[in-house]
Amino acid sequence: MITEFTISKVEGKINSVNALAKQRYPKINVNLEEVTGQNDKLSVKYSFVANYLDGESSSSESIGELKLTGSVEVKESKDEISSIMKRWNDQHTLPTQLAEEIMNGLNFRCSATGTLVAYSLGLIPPLGISTIKIQEQEKK
Repeated sequence: MITEFTISKVEGKINSVNALAKQRYPKINVNLEEVTGQNDKLSVKYSFVANYLDGESSSSESIGELKLTGSVEVKESKDEISSIMKRWNDQHTLPTQLAEEIMNGLNFRCSATGTLVAYSLGLIPPLGISTIKIQEQEKK
């Protein structure tokens, strides 16, 4: 069960005020940077980055960026935390249901906070409207 979402750092920048009129919807990337477990608690450090470009091509130039970092705390049984840590250390993945819960929570919280920062910089809000659904790949 997720017990805490923390946004510990928020960064925002624009590279050119003149290029703001050319901005496109941001490319959003959410990364789970580090997972640690102790007893019945799991800590997941993350980064949420919204990159703003002036076009869709590979030669598009950066207009600005928003970056939010923090952690998510999860409380489970010691055995469950042990199992999650083993999977993380072996495969660098979390169990599907937990990953979906974390990613959807991050999407909501970071999009909301990012919207306030984006507005003050003149950037398009980094709103991810859909719910994230993770499908595991079939093992070969």
